[in-house]
Amino acid sequence: MKKLVSLVLALIMVLSMASFAGAEDVVALTWAMGCGATGPVDNAMVLEELNKMSSEKIGVTCQIEYMTNDQMLNSIQNGEVYDIYYTCSWLNNTTDRINEGIFADVKPYLEHVPGLVAEMTQDVWDLATHPSGAIYAIPVKKDYATMNFIYYPADLAKELGFEIPDHISAWSELTDFLVAWKATLNENEYPVRIGGAPAGLESSFDFISREMKIGIIFGDEEAKVVTVYDDPEIMERLRTMGDWYAKGLVNPDAPTLTETAVDSSTYRINFVQAWPGYDYSVANGWNTEMTCYFGPNLSIDTVQGSMNALSVTLEEDEARMIAALKYLELCYVDQLFVDTMRYGVKGYHWDYVTAEQSEACAGGVLRTQIGSDNYNPWGFSQPAYFNSSIAVSQDQIDGKAKAPVFEQYDMYYEEVANNAKVSTLQGFMWDNTRWTAEMAEIKNIYSEYSSNIQCGLWPIDTVLDEMMEKLNAAGLQDMIADAQEQLNAHLGK
Repeated sequence: MKKLVSLVLALIMVLSMASFAGAEDVVALTWAMGCGATGPVDNAMVLEELNKMSSEKIGVTCQIEYMTNDQMLNSIQNGEVYDIYYTCSWLNNTTDRINEGIFADVKPYLEHVPGLVAEMTQDVWDLATHPSGAIYAIPVKKDYATMNFIYYPADLAKELGFEIPDHISAWSELTDFLVAWKATLNENEYPVRIGGAPAGLESSFDFISREMKIGIIFGDEEAKVVTVYDDPEIMERLRTMGDWYAKGLVNPDAPTLTETAVDSSTYRINFVQAWPGYDYSVANGWNTEMTCYFGPNLSIDTVQGSMNALSVTLEEDEARMIAALKYLELCYVDQLFVDTMRYGVKGYHWDYVTAEQSEACAGGVLRTQIGSDNYNPWGFSQPAYFNSSIAVSQDQIDGKAKAPVFEQYDMYYEEVANNAKVSTLQGFMWDNTRWTAEMAEIKNIYSEYSSNIQCGLWPIDTVLDEMMEKLNAAGLQDMIADAQEQLNAHLGK
């Protein structure tokens, strides 16, 4: 008996050593991922499933931690280091982190991940390239050539006798429809219900710095650096918001609300970044159509709207650098891996729809209630958002709602290929490190005015001179001159 026990213990020890040796061969990475107020409840469960797949396929695991902008900045300031970082212009600011030397140049290592490189066109890679020639962050595969839409209740528009075109050139084209709509509502009901500011109001501007609201008017071949308030399209929208607010079309508390505080269950117009074929009808619970007012335009700002960067510490370990890139490549090229990261654990959080369930929805993803409740990472932060399968609802499967357009991503990329305007900034990134103090003051000035202007409470023409006087006194024009000088040098002018 003792001999048997000894043999069993010896076998356990051998198996444990084998397991430990196998674990040593697996590269364990960390990833600071962006999120809203909180990360997904079931993140640990999904990570376990992702790590099973990635360890088997490429010998890599990754601990993904979801962080708000403040949490990520605190982490960096406290000296914590992650292998991969989510970054964009408004969360873990890309330019700031590059200037601080936190992100690695991945360009020398991209030859090891040809599948990843092939996922995006050369225009996108060019706009992700720093003026130095380095690539400090990898774009998320998404709608990186921005298209902005306003959605509206299609049945109501028809009932009121309005035919909204697929494209409009100015927001004011919707004024008559909104006025007619408002006439059917109670006193405390509004067709335009927003929190903070209409999304996409400034999207048509070719930003050099979104925080400082400077850049060039899209398509300006002279590449003159100006503010968003020099852009006629932006000013038209701001003036229209002032007109709508004065006409009682906008909820009066808009400047004090957040978007999540707005009741989206009943009819309203909304301002969205989307693409041809996308349909908000299921999410809204009513027949929804869209009109496009901008795009597609491809720029540094749009490409940098959602990216992932690697830590500069990986440059000290080439094998680990390549492992991190291969993990990101897996996030783009493996369908089940992409869908698991996007929707959770197959068979628990979601499952694929079969042709037997619905021919119209076959291949789509049907989420379970627990999946909808407990695993909702930002879609746009997922490395290959547009490679994930299309989500469908039970009503769509049952034929009670319109089936989704499964070709919507192909439709979008065709639109981009045929009609996208490409920024003249050609990969320029402004080095703003000398302006730290001025930038802080200017941010405070913008925070004093922006929400009230963008919601229409303060008509833009009544406060613009006052705001610009404060901004210029804080150094805005000096910043513009500096950015112009750097841009001219970058363009060889």
